[in-house]
Amino acid sequence: MFEQLFGSGTRVKLMRVFLENPEGKFFVRELSRMTDSLINSVRRELKNLIELKLIKTNEIVEPLAGEQEKKGLNVKKYYYLNKKNLFLQDLTNLFAKGRLLLEKKLIERIKKLGEIKFISFGGIFVDDEKAVTDLLIIGDLELDKAKENLKKFEQEVGRTIRYTIMDENEYSLRKDIADGFLDKIMANGSNIVVLDKLTKKKRTL
Repeated sequence: MFEQLFGSGTRVKLMRVFLENPEGKFFVRELSRMTDSLINSVRRELKNLIELKLIKTNEIVEPLAGEQEKKGLNVKKYYYLNKKNLFLQDLTNLFAKGRLLLEKKLIERIKKLGEIKFISFGGIFVDDEKAVTDLLIIGDLELDKAKENLKKFEQEVGRTIRYTIMDENEYSLRKDIADGFLDKIMANGSNIVVLDKLTKKKRTL
């Protein structure tokens, strides 16, 4: 079973999406976009996951609008996590550990991009839906390489990351004018600070 489950990169990305969004209902095109995978590959792996009873599928029937209205109804199929799967908790724990390892690798990647003064994780990393950003990086770094690494990380975790990058001058300016966006990030007790050379304080994941 596990050989079949992890035999495909697309399959792993799809499982990560479902496990991290247990209440979510997703359409094929949506999953293709979220996992950055070809739609045919997504359809194939969804079929495998259904056979493994890791996910379920259902349909939404909607009336067609506009010129297509006379043609009848539009049937859209969506997919969701099977919460009664015998291995659900084991898989959830496994993917959680895998994400932690990826996060640590991401931290090391970021540190190599320049003179980094501050890194904090929030939002999806700490299950805080109200957070204004998922990742804050402050320092002098190569933006193109940073975006490249973050895009790669998004592909690995199968999720979009809202990140904020600023240099020390921008940080100081925002701090001096009591910028609301920065204040919300810094005042959020849910955030995890993994590097702080600005205030000389540091917490670890």
